[in-house]
Amino acid sequence: MIKLIKLGLFLLPVLLLAGCRESWLEDSHDPLFFTSKPKVVHNPNESVPLAAVLKFETNHPVTSRVFLSDGECQREIIFENDQTYRKSLPIVQLCPDRNYTLVIEAQDKIGQKINSKVMEFQSPALPEGNQKFPEITNQVFDEYAVEPGFIMFNPRRRIPAKSKEAEGSERKDFNQNFGLLTAVNTEGELVWYYKADSRISDFRFIENGHIIYITQDNRLVEIDLLGNIVNHWYAKGRPEGEGKGVPVDTLTFHHSVKQLENGHFLILGTDRRRIDKYYTSSKNPDAPRKPQWVMGDEIIEFDRWGKVHWRWNAFEHLDPYRIGYMTFSGYWKRRGWPDTIDWSHANSVSYIPEDDAFLCNMRHQSAILKIDKTSKDIEWIAGEPSGWPKELQGKLLELKGTERWFWHQHAPEFTPEGTLLLFNNDNFRARPFEEPAPPAEIRSCAQEYRIDEDNKTITKIWSSRKADDEVLPSFAMGSAKLMPKTGNVLAGFGFMFRQEDLSEASWDTRRQYIGTTQIREYTRRPETRLVRKITLTARDSSSEIGWTLYGARNIKSLYKGK
Repeated sequence: MIKLIKLGLFLLPVLLLAGCRESWLEDSHDPLFFTSKPKVVHNPNESVPLAAVLKFETNHPVTSRVFLSDGECQREIIFENDQTYRKSLPIVQLCPDRNYTLVIEAQDKIGQKINSKVMEFQSPALPEGNQKFPEITNQVFDEYAVEPGFIMFNPRRRIPAKSKEAEGSERKDFNQNFGLLTAVNTEGELVWYYKADSRISDFRFIENGHIIYITQDNRLVEIDLLGNIVNHWYAKGRPEGEGKGVPVDTLTFHHSVKQLENGHFLILGTDRRRIDKYYTSSKNPDAPRKPQWVMGDEIIEFDRWGKVHWRWNAFEHLDPYRIGYMTFSGYWKRRGWPDTIDWSHANSVSYIPEDDAFLCNMRHQSAILKIDKTSKDIEWIAGEPSGWPKELQGKLLELKGTERWFWHQHAPEFTPEGTLLLFNNDNFRARPFEEPAPPAEIRSCAQEYRIDEDNKTITKIWSSRKADDEVLPSFAMGSAKLMPKTGNVLAGFGFMFRQEDLSEASWDTRRQYIGTTQIREYTRRPETRLVRKITLTARDSSSEIGWTLYGARNIKSLYKGK
């Protein structure tokens, strides 16, 4: 026992000294120097080609600044929250096929600084051909009115149904087993992109600076700026079966995800139920009815370990017999659910912290719901008022003025001013079994509304569209985001047709045409002006490959992610 005590007393100073090594070195006045020579290398993860990794070591913990130049523009990257000896820093926001010079400045806690020698880095060129990347055309009409920063969006390649380039399962694989996230600067130059193995829908930065996105095959993926997968989750009941990562109790992940302040994720899932005497047509009211598998939406809050903390089910609050155009579009059949009807088709959910409520958008209902989190009751419904059951009619907001309602809308969110911003696809302008407006008459746009909850009214106060604007119909997807510095609105026009196809297209033939898309930036106050337009097309105009997008958002910096 005495020997053990003596040994412990002998080791205690050693252990204390070892434990204090970092603190001692931080307070040391020894000269700061590199213990390994700084070097810059290509990102080893090929999913993000336009990135480099800067590696070095120092004898003291340091913060870092990187001075980067391409010969014309210079910028500074600050890594101020990384007090370590060994560095492996991500260098992003690089344009393709460009030569850069870099200098690293390291500083310890007592203010000592050292600089590296000048290093060079050649960024890779973009992949060749039509299949891997779209042509991105940027037009700026007022450079002083454009929001600073970057625009991130997710191009989606698409071969139309009538194409001879690929048919059947080959066309499906081409369309769905490929995903991109891209970012461009104010000049429209590509500065970052990420290649995925599945089509991407919603995406966003989260609090830790990582990016999360939803895939076509019902996964939620978290990556860092270099494309490294940090975490992933999957819908437990998905048709693809068990996957990598953490299972979450729902059938699908789709359309919308956000991180809440408590770190949990808010996402759209689904529930599938067999319903008797269900419709078989959205065109013929007299078509025979039969039992049908019907897909309805769930709102789910879950944590990083996959535990569901809150759930809301559309079947328990809405009438599944209130159908819309596109109910029989085959949406879920194309996603592995044969003979399944697409009833509610939610495409957005967000949290309203001041009211402890959720805002949920139902595209096929042409309705936006405010849902109380505690009671799960619907507080109000904004949308075309026909066909709602008696128990919900008292929840409907009244549209003031002579404006018509939005139809098949996307991405509604409250602004800091308390107004509601959304993308109005304007599709059909009718519910079954009324006559829909043809595609050539559709006028998609971003819109802003003021809601008076006390008097249950809604009033349109702004639109991106003017009476003399060109025809801009978006037949699927879309986004509208308020830009923080200028107050401009960034509108993503989802899936559009070429102008030459618009006059002959019908709702039944819409999938046969080549897709194109635009991202438009509009001023909002004091007048509406188009100040910037980004267009995505095939690199070869003779190709049948089209490019669409799910949505677009503005970010200040890839490093800050906000």
